[in-house]
Amino acid sequence: MSISATAAKMHMLGPASERVASRSLLRLFWTCTALVWGGVGVCAALFYVGVLDFTTSTKVGLYAISIWLNAWMLAFLLPQNKGRSKMDLYHDALVVWMLSYALTNALWEIPWVVFSPFVFENLHTLDDVVAHTDFMRESVLHMYWWVLASFSSVDLRTVNHNSTFYTLELYSFVNVLSVIYFFYLNKKRSPYRYLIPVLGSGEPVASTFIFSFSEVFAGFENMSGGLADTLLALVWTQYQYFLFPLIFGYFGVKLLLDDWRQCHANT
Repeated sequence: MSISATAAKMHMLGPASERVASRSLLRLFWTCTALVWGGVGVCAALFYVGVLDFTTSTKVGLYAISIWLNAWMLAFLLPQNKGRSKMDLYHDALVVWMLSYALTNALWEIPWVVFSPFVFENLHTLDDVVAHTDFMRESVLHMYWWVLASFSSVDLRTVNHNSTFYTLELYSFVNVLSVIYFFYLNKKRSPYRYLIPVLGSGEPVASTFIFSFSEVFAGFENMSGGLADTLLALVWTQYQYFLFPLIFGYFGVKLLLDDWRQCHANT
């Protein structure tokens, strides 16, 4: 078959089958999300009232969120999902991952990209950051500083205007827009909806590699703590963005081909 004929057939593809993530999975995901992010809020509150110091309160939150980012695995673990097709499970897992990724973008990365250039000045060590404790506790309105500076408890690139770190975080805007576009295409039952995770799977892998190894090659100069903190900064909070996009790129290819097979069968 010629390339033009193949292109013509693809252009004539009709709507794909409807796929909606299971309600039980989404209900559990949003419950876990409320508990984890609510827990981060509790850590912030405990810092504000003086029960926890800055580094402890932020690190607990970082560990919790790194665990929460594995929530997509629930799609394969829920007893209610037994008997569902593999493609439906792939779709469910993909939806949970895209929501998780977009939430981290919206709740931390995008605010950090927008405000950090104006908020942080002359911060070179963790002690410089901790020195702002009184300011943060002075008013609830000042707790924005705790949010934006939270990752500096393990990685000072958050507050010292590191150009590589900042450039990589700009992708958060693209990711949020791509997630919105995916759900738009999914609602329309577009046969091209899974091109979003397929085409987008490479960027987080490359960005995470640069994010972590640029610091390795710089001699860990921005790591603010010991080995455990360095692992938290460069491994435990990052492996999800290196490994999971590859998994979802594979899921996306399988789902995309399944859509196209069904569409061709119906034409």
